[in-house]
Amino acid sequence: MADREEPAPWERPPPGRSTRAFRAFTGLVFLCALALALTTWVTLSRPFDPGQKAAPAVRLDPAAARTAAGLPRYPGSVLVLTYHGVSDTDHSGSTLTRRLFGEHMAALAAAGFRTVRLRDVEDLLAHRTVRLPPRAVLITFDDGQLTDWTTADPVLKAHGFTAAGFLTTGKIVQPGTPSYYLSTRQVRDLAATGRWEFGSHSDDLHDLARVPGDVAPPMPNLVQVRGRTETLGHWRARIRSDLDRSQRFFAKALGRRATAFAYPFGAPGGTGNDPRIAAELPVLIRHAGFSEAFTGENVPTDHVDALTAGSPRWTLGRIGVRSTTSVADLLEMIRAAVPTAPPRDLAALPWTGDLATCRRRASELRVTSDVYGSCLLTGVNTSQWTDYRVSTSVTGIDPRTSAVIAVRDGAGAGHRGRVEVVVGAASVLVRQQIGDAGPVVLGRTRIAARPGARSVRIEARGHRLTVAVAGGAPLRAAIDPRLNEGGLTFEIAARDRRTLVFRDPALAPLAR
Repeated sequence: MADREEPAPWERPPPGRSTRAFRAFTGLVFLCALALALTTWVTLSRPFDPGQKAAPAVRLDPAAARTAAGLPRYPGSVLVLTYHGVSDTDHSGSTLTRRLFGEHMAALAAAGFRTVRLRDVEDLLAHRTVRLPPRAVLITFDDGQLTDWTTADPVLKAHGFTAAGFLTTGKIVQPGTPSYYLSTRQVRDLAATGRWEFGSHSDDLHDLARVPGDVAPPMPNLVQVRGRTETLGHWRARIRSDLDRSQRFFAKALGRRATAFAYPFGAPGGTGNDPRIAAELPVLIRHAGFSEAFTGENVPTDHVDALTAGSPRWTLGRIGVRSTTSVADLLEMIRAAVPTAPPRDLAALPWTGDLATCRRRASELRVTSDVYGSCLLTGVNTSQWTDYRVSTSVTGIDPRTSAVIAVRDGAGAGHRGRVEVVVGAASVLVRQQIGDAGPVVLGRTRIAARPGARSVRIEARGHRLTVAVAGGAPLRAAIDPRLNEGGLTFEIAARDRRTLVFRDPALAPLAR
């Protein structure tokens, strides 16, 4: 069969519509790809420079507003709060939403809090003259996250608040660099607002390091290097080097060295694996040019006190705020951290029964139990109750019933210890207890057995305790120095159901 000849061009049929549509589609795809590539190139070429987001409009609910307005005042003290991130997209446990952070700041404003500076805290600790507002708060941010600039600062501005940012300086990036952390330009811009000041959170000690058998914060621990635990000398050199790098960052970025330090992970020296570090770490921090150091996240105990002139300079406590901290939670933590001034009338305090019934009648406190029961102070910060005299008259003591009055009780002061005075029918016993250790008897004396009320007077002054009970000679004892402050409990030890009446229980502060 003869081959079919190819038709001449003028004899070919015109192209169909499907062919033209396909060519148009492929051309469109090419243009879109080109546009996407161009957009991506422009985006990647543009320096990373996120702007600030407007502060969210928040309205404090009436109950929170009433609670805020009723918070106690303690002149001469500074409450310290710790935040980390403020973001609607980061759902980590330390990051608050923009709305929740706004509600926190609104609650502080409604309570009448005014922010103070790091210099105010330094002056307070140095016993220099400082004018503090009646409700003073230092708002701090750890790590130096980008949200300090993008979301937290506008909210602070809306309320007229200031803040101190503790920077992990090794994570601060150059301007235009995409990062979870601030850039040096943003640090300078925040400082230029007058709302922000900065301290150190170390240079590069905010990642867990390997320690024998575990991982732990590298600042308060001897870490493992190439499979071997470093010596104390190597630890000193490592910490000195890190603090020096951090201070050089501040000198270069802001023109001055930092004066305040916040421990990475909130962990001071006493939390590490070598007891010598507890004493050495504050010395290294001081030699690096810092005036004070803050713990964090309620470390090392769950108890946090507002700062006073007597606060420990190298372990200053802060209230840690989490993503789950509601406004009500925040206000409760603030209330618990503000020291309660020692009252004279102890019967008027909020006593709660533990294996006992506690009833207040006028100037009496009645304690009823059939075993060992207590009347405990709840929601009272007794960290400033140091030297005081307790006096009362006790009715109901007999051979089967003893009265127990505990002083320097640490439940409201952040320690686990107390001194107990046990008044029986014919004797007085003084004992102390610290932590999980058993009670240690400090002294014992006989008293004349007699019916009716017995007057009891207890003086705790420094490390000395003096007990005077009607019918006996004064009993004196030396108290462990760790039991330096704390409140009171009134207790009963009975073999069957009995009631003790503590009449006119009073407290009088003493001067050392």
